[in-house]
Amino acid sequence: MKKRSLLLSFVCLLTAMQVVIAQDDVVTSTASTDDPGYPLYQTGFYAGLRGGYLFKNKALWENPLYHLGNGMFAEVNGGWRKNAFGWELAVGMLNIKREHPDIRRFSASAQGVLNGMGNAAQFQNARDSGQAKSDYFTFPESTQQVKVSKDFNSYYALTGPRLWFGRQRLQGSVYAQGGISMTRFGYYYLNGNGASPDHYSYSYNNALVSSAPVNEAAIASPTVGTATTNVEGSYEKYGMTGVFFDAYKASGAASPADVKEKNKMQFFGRGGASLEFFFSPKASLSAGIDYWYLPSPEMKGQASSNGTVSGNINLFKPDATSERDLRYSDKYTFTQSYTEKKNLGFLSASLGVKIWLGKKRPVPVNDPPVIPQAQPPADKNLAVKVIDKPTGKPLDGVNIKIEKEGDESIVETMTREDGSIPVQRALAAGNYKITGIKNGIKTTEAMVAVADFSAPPATIYRELIHNDIRFTLAGKTINKADMGPLPFIQTSLTNITRGNAEQKTSDSIGRFYYQLDQQTDYNVIAQNKGYFSNREKVTTKGLNRSEVIYVNLALEVMELKKDASIVLKDIYYDYNKWDIRPDAAAVLDNLVKTLEENPTVKIELSSHTDSRGGDAFNMTLSRKRAESAVRYLVSRGIASDRLKAKGYGESRLLNDCGNDVPCSEEQHQLNRRTEIKVLE
Repeated sequence: MKKRSLLLSFVCLLTAMQVVIAQDDVVTSTASTDDPGYPLYQTGFYAGLRGGYLFKNKALWENPLYHLGNGMFAEVNGGWRKNAFGWELAVGMLNIKREHPDIRRFSASAQGVLNGMGNAAQFQNARDSGQAKSDYFTFPESTQQVKVSKDFNSYYALTGPRLWFGRQRLQGSVYAQGGISMTRFGYYYLNGNGASPDHYSYSYNNALVSSAPVNEAAIASPTVGTATTNVEGSYEKYGMTGVFFDAYKASGAASPADVKEKNKMQFFGRGGASLEFFFSPKASLSAGIDYWYLPSPEMKGQASSNGTVSGNINLFKPDATSERDLRYSDKYTFTQSYTEKKNLGFLSASLGVKIWLGKKRPVPVNDPPVIPQAQPPADKNLAVKVIDKPTGKPLDGVNIKIEKEGDESIVETMTREDGSIPVQRALAAGNYKITGIKNGIKTTEAMVAVADFSAPPATIYRELIHNDIRFTLAGKTINKADMGPLPFIQTSLTNITRGNAEQKTSDSIGRFYYQLDQQTDYNVIAQNKGYFSNREKVTTKGLNRSEVIYVNLALEVMELKKDASIVLKDIYYDYNKWDIRPDAAAVLDNLVKTLEENPTVKIELSSHTDSRGGDAFNMTLSRKRAESAVRYLVSRGIASDRLKAKGYGESRLLNDCGNDVPCSEEQHQLNRRTEIKVLE
């Protein structure tokens, strides 16, 4: 995005320069024919050299089909120009490095390895729970047998039109070119054989343990088990064109480096803009920005591995009366294909020189400018608009003052959603000052002079700029019962980094606003007596102020009346445990404060599980978690007779994800919740 913005800014600069240059070209008297001007030619030719740097395209750099980084190009060019129009031919060479660190190492996803085992069902527990999703078996460089990569290289010939702006020493141009290239796409390839030093422990599917090793007795009905996994085998990873892949495999060579990659002829395109400085009538220096485009051929890429998974299985019964380590070994096959094909696109910056040949251009002689007759002052309309500087977008809610010199009366108004104020009609001629302010930050000032009332337009336009680098939190208090706006609710915003807080009350339609610093985390809650809300998290991290003004938030608020209920957010427990973690304690502290402010309220605190696991086990686990939460509230001073703990297990699912129904992790997460319900 930054590279595209840079190119757009460059084109805008050229347009502005065209206006300035056109003004500089006005001659108010007959000029000498010896004044050469730049360039010197009405019709002429040029020849030049140009070279530059291609910036890394992140999409191609990260894509394992390509892993292409930065590049360089060099070319000779020549062209013809007549006034503003020209045509150019360029012949050159392009090189793009292939240097991503992933082409020098191999890692197999632990989830993929478990899925590819001969008896994958023995790790069904770990696969379903996602324990292995963030783990990888990385093979050390000492196990690598072949490691080779080749850069992208291309020889090209491009031609197309170029449009020029201006006739002074500093000029601009834009162009578009197409043509052909002889391209060697390059590749990377890695293979090896050995053992990974990484090893992990995962849940084991005990129901599949039906026998023990020779001369050892099996543990009867084990209920808990883990297995430590170690991986050893061969691996291969590559990214290359389909044509070269087929040629390499057909050759039977041990390494792609033993097979010559053939050049391919294909389409090539380029467009861009440049500034040209004529340091003499026959020589110029250019600086430009270009965008390069090349269709990608069919690609093939894959990471694969096969070998042995081995380790120890630890089985024991809940009463800990039986325990044994068993050895196991199984074959696996891991394959990950790369399929996200992308065409090649790069931005570049360049420098070049040109030598100019041609006929001398006569210097234009312009007629003297016509000076318009001044008109007598008359009443005018005034239109004002406010722009947010970081984003360039119209800004609403800005307080505007219009003050007339020598007049004590002041017009005060506010900008609307389109950033404008209601048009001020029939203003009498005079000197005016226009100012604005929003969230304590002033806008720029604008002036209207008496002379403006003599100009032809019936409406005078002025623009103000507001430069506040903070974000605006646009919140709304919502009644959880009917999801309608809830007015006049006191809210509190806490800066997590600094620890300071501020309060504001929502207006008649439930709206409230705060200003947020960049790269900062916040908590927002409602604080009205008789109401409760979850603590909502708001962050500006990852947001770009040059693109975003507002951060929106809908704050659900529950009225503390009988049978009202709400899900407590961010209450989490460790796997198969019911202890109150520090992050859950922070949520419960918010509930403690609400109960202290409303001493007559009694609640039921309930815990719910998803359908995975036994029904009885889930009922017991949810009951213990609810009781644990209630004990925490009592420890913070809440009377026990105001609290009721209830575990519902999987009896109150919020969706259809019952026993043996395949569901996503997000669907199961919806059922794992803690709720409060007002009893009286």
